[in-house]
Parts: sequence; structure tokens; C-alpha cells
Amino acid sequence: MTAYSIATHPVKDFEAWKTVFDQFETVRQESGERSAVVLRHSDALNMVSVINTWDTIETAQAFFVREDLKTGMAEGGVTAPPTFVFGNAE
Repeated sequence: MTAYSIATHPVKDFEAWKTVFDQFETVRQESGERSAVVLRHSDALNMVSVINTWDTIETAQAFFVREDLKTGMAEGGVTAPPTFVFGNAE
């Protein structure tokens, strides 16, 4: 069964945020991420949603509480805490 996370948050500057996001690819993969898709909202260009696939919900949840992720999000210009949706594909 595949697990999914959707994280949505505003950023100061999409391009700056995307650079930091891309730098975290290895960290995400080492943490169990299978894939990621970045969505830039069409009606708010500095609002971002990221859909990730994982082996388990627990793996995803463990990734999102990492201190280095919190630091990276601040460096990338995330301006508010993300909202999360976690789910399994049936």
C-alpha cells in the first residue's frame, strides 16, 4: 500500500523556495520518500502544495518533524506553518 502526504504552505518567493526544496531531494529520499510533485497554485503563485509518496504514513510523519526540514523551510522562505493531509491509496 502506498502512503501519500500533501503539504500546503505560502512562500515569500517561489523560485527561492524551489531551490531549497530541490536541495533536499537526497534528504527526502533517504527518509523514505518515493516521489514528489510540486504544485504552484494558479490563483496564488506563492502558495505551494507538495504531494509526496511514501511506504507508510509513519515514515511521512517522521520526516515532517525533522529539525533540518524546519530549518530548510525557514531558509526557503516558508511564511506560515504547512497544513498536512496524510492518506493511503486503496
